[in-house]
Amino acid sequence: MRSIRCALVCAIASMVVSVAIAQQQTADASSPQNTVLKPTMTLGDVLFAINVLNTVEIKGSEVELFLDVKNVLVKAAQEAQKAKKAESDPVVIEMNLLTANNFLTLLQRATIPGSAAERFQTVKQALYASASPQQSQQQKR
Repeated sequence: MRSIRCALVCAIASMVVSVAIAQQQTADASSPQNTVLKPTMTLGDVLFAINVLNTVEIKGSEVELFLDVKNVLVKAAQEAQKAKKAESDPVVIEMNLLTANNFLTLLQRATIPGSAAERFQTVKQALYASASPQQSQQQKR
């Protein structure tokens, strides 16, 4: 029952992001490589996301997309650490739409302990928020 509920929640979340991404693509009429999302998370959340990604089993055909997502997060974490940011400080991560979609796909396949559910949800919400039409308009300014 729990796995069915989890699968249902993941499917609904995926649909919400897909709709937001589709709306943004329609509004922009640009390719996923040209549309840049800027999710804001704490440095701690970025480090958490990197650790979660490391738990995901991938296929050989997914190596490039996995490394692309991970490299974006690692780069953001390294820049924040060079700037001597604390784990509670906000970090803006720039990623193209394709990378953001791959990030969501990988997150949905991650296995996490229940104690990390809130933090996991915070990371996903930051990504969803960056794909919202209001956020997209602010990023263009």
